[in-house]
Amino acid sequence: MPGSIKIDDGSGNYTILTNAGSLGSDKTITIPNETATLATTTATNLGGLVLLATGTASNSSELLFDDFVDLNTYCYYYLTFDKIKPVSDNVEFQFNYRTGGSSGSNLTGTYNQGGIYYYGTTGTGAIFGNAQNTDHDVIDNGIGNANNEAIMGYGHYFPGDGNTTGNINMLNATVYKREQQNLLRKMDRTSFLDANTATTGLRFFCDTGNISSGTVKIYGVKK
Repeated sequence: MPGSIKIDDGSGNYTILTNAGSLGSDKTITIPNETATLATTTATNLGGLVLLATGTASNSSELLFDDFVDLNTYCYYYLTFDKIKPVSDNVEFQFNYRTGGSSGSNLTGTYNQGGIYYYGTTGTGAIFGNAQNTDHDVIDNGIGNANNEAIMGYGHYFPGDGNTTGNINMLNATVYKREQQNLLRKMDRTSFLDANTATTGLRFFCDTGNISSGTVKIYGVKK
């Protein structure tokens, strides 16, 4: 049956759109009396998750993201790793915390790490801790450059504010076909850097060779 759509601002002001087709019954859409922008498929602010930076590799030595940290606006940062594939075989995908804003530099020191992994094609798995790296940390290792061996995943980045209220952390989860055993693996890692240093960026790279392809995106999570 034909019907109408009533658009109401909630204060008694409205307009009616008549539809000659079948609606089943009249419909009412209430729009708050305030200024706002509706999200579209190209929006960067999706209800508190704001796309801040995108880096796409093409035989790249690094994917560098400097000066995106704003702890007054965002409580932490959400990262996506989309089909990261190295040029070389059997490599580590690594990262540095950065400091110094737009003219940033890598944070040095002892990066501590722990986590858990398991395989989807065998019963093997383990919990590990007290893993240390000098001047960098690892997203995942044993990454190959053959078909089906690119890594996918996400991360949660908690920057340091340069005060005594917290240290610097990164939580990552990745899934991929591991080059070394040709097995499908899920890895969860947490990186810790115990430093009272304001961190302002991130740098991603391979321990050997360049990044052939893949994309890293960084989203701010609004307070």
